[in-house]
Amino acid sequence: MINYMKKILLPLLSILYCLCIAKGNTRISVNMPQIDTTVLQVTIGITDPMLNLGLQYFADTALINNGKCQFSFDIKHPSFMCLRVNNKYVTMPGDYYVLIEPNDNLTFDVPAIKEAGFFGWGIMKVNVSGKGSKKIDLYKKAIGRCLTFYAKDPDYAKQSISYKYESTDKKLSVVNSTLKEDNTVDLYIKDLIKAQIYASVMTALMRSSKRSESDSLRFLFDKYIIRKKRMDVFYKKDVVRYGGTIGSYLILSEFKNPVKVGADNFEKKNRIRYAEILVKRLKKYPEIRDYLLSRHLIASIRSGFDSTTVKLYQYYCNESDFNNPNYNTVVKLYNDMEGRLSVGKPFYNFTLPDSMGKLHNLTDFKGKVLVIDFWYNGCGGCKLMVPVLEQIENEIKGQNVQFISIGIDKRDLWLEGIGKYSSSNSLQLYTDGKSREHPMMKYLNIYAYPRLIVVDKQGNIAPIPPEPRSRKNEFIAFINNLL
Repeated sequence: MINYMKKILLPLLSILYCLCIAKGNTRISVNMPQIDTTVLQVTIGITDPMLNLGLQYFADTALINNGKCQFSFDIKHPSFMCLRVNNKYVTMPGDYYVLIEPNDNLTFDVPAIKEAGFFGWGIMKVNVSGKGSKKIDLYKKAIGRCLTFYAKDPDYAKQSISYKYESTDKKLSVVNSTLKEDNTVDLYIKDLIKAQIYASVMTALMRSSKRSESDSLRFLFDKYIIRKKRMDVFYKKDVVRYGGTIGSYLILSEFKNPVKVGADNFEKKNRIRYAEILVKRLKKYPEIRDYLLSRHLIASIRSGFDSTTVKLYQYYCNESDFNNPNYNTVVKLYNDMEGRLSVGKPFYNFTLPDSMGKLHNLTDFKGKVLVIDFWYNGCGGCKLMVPVLEQIENEIKGQNVQFISIGIDKRDLWLEGIGKYSSSNSLQLYTDGKSREHPMMKYLNIYAYPRLIVVDKQGNIAPIPPEPRSRKNEFIAFINNLL
């Protein structure tokens, strides 16, 4: 009888085991030495660019146990994956993300935690093996050759605009030659890798170009970008979703001196004009036009709700194809947020705990102007916001203003990030570990960080404030006008 039961149970247990370990079609394993008692927490972030805007991100965490951890999940399209261990990026320097595909079974061998640099270990120090690793090997080869040029560059602030174009050209050329000589990776995947690296390399150049007052800018842009057809890869089907600087490229194509019309803040300062440029210059590429218009409007809605947002929405409805995959997402978001974030609407009546467990309500701050900063541990933009917010807090200290930092992480990650990703002088609250599932986060529909919302003394939403990182004095004047 016992032998009979064994014959029945063992196959059943085997089936159950297989079901457990094969929960998702894609598997990522992390191997990492544990040389002391330090707890090693791995965070994985997956972005599927082919999903509708706002629905693209998935995250999970796991602890390294006996030198290993594993993630299993389903993806339907090539996606970007970001790995962090104790807030250190596994693949940076290089890029924060690497490309993965459905059914990949990848193992990342990460060096000991003490070997991590300022950002992390870097893709060149991490060995990747398993099904799907050939594309990562190709990416490593291309980015490695780029990094040899970066190592020779002087400090970026000291580079002339001519040097920046010449250096960028060398990096893009070596990416081209590396991808061209490979015959192991699918052509479409190579286009996605090319777009990812191109976008990473060109973003700083485009930003510098929009800020430049050099008379040689037009000549350099024409010689190194237009004539060499550097943007062609981004115009291929769906590639713009995986990396792109098309918006900046179009602005530089439209204006001889972009610095005079808003420089690298043009899209934010001239939201309607930017949308008009997209429509004008992307007539032959309606899918790209609608994708970039959708992304632009969503960013505008989520940054706040004002009269320009209303006009931009009307323009979007007139100019975009209502059959585009993001149209319904945009319309729903607009209708939801119109009743929540319009200027003068009451702010969400939150009740949130601080580090001691004390609850704080919106009504506790009646009569004060609130500067509310939403952030998470590991957010690069949040880290850059910290010193500016601390300066502003010091400059308007003693006035009827309360700075509140709201973290969306689980408690341990939240506490660890205070002072690094949020101003240590602010009142520190958090969403009780519920992240986007917290009722307030669902109500506000915040997806991009850092996010600043200003609430007036009556508890109502104030107009969209100036960007403090680039317009600190204007931000201070804005707050003073509300007092």
